[in-house]
Amino acid sequence: MAVSDLHTYLAELEREHPGEVVHVHRQIDHAYEVTAIVSQLDRENRHPVLVFHNINTPSGAKSKIPVVTNLFGSRRRTALALGSTLEKVGSDYYRRASQPREPVVLTDRREAPVKQVIQKGNEVDLYEMPALVHHDTDPGPYFTAAYITSYDIDTGIDNSAMQRGWMRTRNEIRVSLNPHCHNMLNLRKHERLNKDMKVAYWSGHHPAALLGAQTRFAYPWSHYGSAGGLLSEPLRLVPSETLGDDFLVPADAEVVVEGIMKAHRRVAEGPFGEYTGYVGPQTANPLFEVTAITRREDAYWHDIAVGYTDIQSMMALAAEGALADSLKRRIPSFRNVCVPASGVTFHAYVQLANPQPGEARDAIMCAVEAQPGLKHVFVVDEDVNVFNEKEVLWAIATRSQWDRDAMVFTGLRGIRLDPSAGEHTTTKAGLDCTKPFDGPFPTRCKIPEEVGQRIQLTDYIAAETLASIPTERE
Repeated sequence: MAVSDLHTYLAELEREHPGEVVHVHRQIDHAYEVTAIVSQLDRENRHPVLVFHNINTPSGAKSKIPVVTNLFGSRRRTALALGSTLEKVGSDYYRRASQPREPVVLTDRREAPVKQVIQKGNEVDLYEMPALVHHDTDPGPYFTAAYITSYDIDTGIDNSAMQRGWMRTRNEIRVSLNPHCHNMLNLRKHERLNKDMKVAYWSGHHPAALLGAQTRFAYPWSHYGSAGGLLSEPLRLVPSETLGDDFLVPADAEVVVEGIMKAHRRVAEGPFGEYTGYVGPQTANPLFEVTAITRREDAYWHDIAVGYTDIQSMMALAAEGALADSLKRRIPSFRNVCVPASGVTFHAYVQLANPQPGEARDAIMCAVEAQPGLKHVFVVDEDVNVFNEKEVLWAIATRSQWDRDAMVFTGLRGIRLDPSAGEHTTTKAGLDCTKPFDGPFPTRCKIPEEVGQRIQLTDYIAAETLASIPTERE
């Protein structure tokens, strides 16, 4: 059987859904131009996987490595990659990631595609990679879609997370670590012992493996195991080149960058255009000194256009699955939840079936408690499709009275990248948009189900005419 990786995924996607992959062969610059194309497609609500074959590197040379971006730009495509559906992908994602598979270790490095090209010492040059500059405030090229891996010094359990890294020089990366993230917890444990921490960035893999490595569970937790759970097969690992045989990296990644994160060393990193659509501030962050770069001979460079649907959809999916799990356990009438990309993980739409009095409010409090990054929760009835924002807005407009149905919570933990929040806390809110209990409520307009199933547009309007009708973006 073929191993699941980015190459097998793209080949299958292009074979089964050729319109989902767009190859760009015209020369393009690594600074701003890819972002310009992604942003224009985003405005048109088009989200194909983009492969740029003729792109230059930060050094100015033509890259030997094509750039792949917009991998998660479509929720439907992500669902297909996980063998799920549009409505269930969040729940399926969380369920499979929480049932990890033990990885397998390749004892022969020659079996690992990521070892086909090895650079160490003076051969190391990050600027040979086609790392992009996305926005005019970014200080230089960044890792945007790479996962940084470290190990808990007490248990030896691996941790991976997608965390940005500025390629400050050819062998130095300034890594943005949130103060409460698990990689930072690992670093602090090393620093208490005055030890540097071994780390590796790995970039490019099957979408299921990438989503598995982005899960948020207890600390410590093996993200390699969760990647296997999402892949439905063990993730293949291989020993590093410069960090010891016990430091394992994904054998089927496209690129691996090994190195040392210096203890007690902090340097200026940023500013950087973030997933919220705003520029994040410059802060003091750890320094990563590169000791080796390994990659496939036919490697792709995976990039995420930060601030657009690609990253927003990916992050929303992780939050959605965790929310579904929490709500399912505590709210009897719970049916579904959507964390829309439009809300950059700050919004949740919760669907309940025949909720009892007070249950919508319970759902709001449960959601706010379950997800610290959540800011606004909207609860609707079962007849409202939470995956259709037009329907959710209709429910808000016709089924809520803010003086009666709104709940406001002040002084709670928030996300530091929310530009409207305070330095340490934020205000969160929920709105009960379910039908009121005090008296009869009007029924929705509808046609007989039999008629809706029987009437097909193509029986009345020619297919070519239907295809020529312009799409009205909402």
